[in-house]
Amino acid sequence: MSIRSKSVAKVLLAVLPLAGAPALADDAAEQVPPHERERRGSVLVELQPPALDASMYGVRLDISPTYDGPVSFGLVGRGGQWGNSVGVRTRFEGAELGEVKLNYAVGADARYTLVTLFNGTLRSFVGVTAGFEEFVARAGKGSLQNASTAAFLEPAVGVTWRPGAGRLGLVARGGPGFTFTDVRELRISTGELKLRQVYPTASLGLLVVL
Repeated sequence: MSIRSKSVAKVLLAVLPLAGAPALADDAAEQVPPHERERRGSVLVELQPPALDASMYGVRLDISPTYDGPVSFGLVGRGGQWGNSVGVRTRFEGAELGEVKLNYAVGADARYTLVTLFNGTLRSFVGVTAGFEEFVARAGKGSLQNASTAAFLEPAVGVTWRPGAGRLGLVARGGPGFTFTDVRELRISTGELKLRQVYPTASLGLLVVL
């Protein structure tokens, strides 16, 4: 498969789950009776497909004490790989950027709904994610050369779109991220990559409410 074909395949992999979400949401807009909403909890699964540069992907699993409650909390996991792309430039600085792999990122997630509009179709929220992540760097296509583990904190604002307050929809969020570590440099043969203390975060994913 050519490099161009691989790039097209990666873009389709990122776009198709999101493109199909509105139709799925209409089909799955199951309504929960009002009296059940007050006493029934819910699980919110947020699937983040690979970004358009095929970098990071992840999943969030949150629990809300009531079906439409404003508060939810849970866990988040991420992985991915950047090859001298936008992703690596937002997280690292260095004269000669190499390839960086995110071995893992795990943490805790919480969010609070601020405003609910159109009978639950649109909801704005604030949230925060905190945890640990490990990066491995290399220069070009050589062997992996250096690793660094760091703590991170990511406050965010976002919005969810669930047609008819149904079970499927989309969620978008963005905000700053903060890295905490004593070892910011990843040494590779062409120089050093340095983790940024502050970086931008943004994601668009498929939301499933169970």
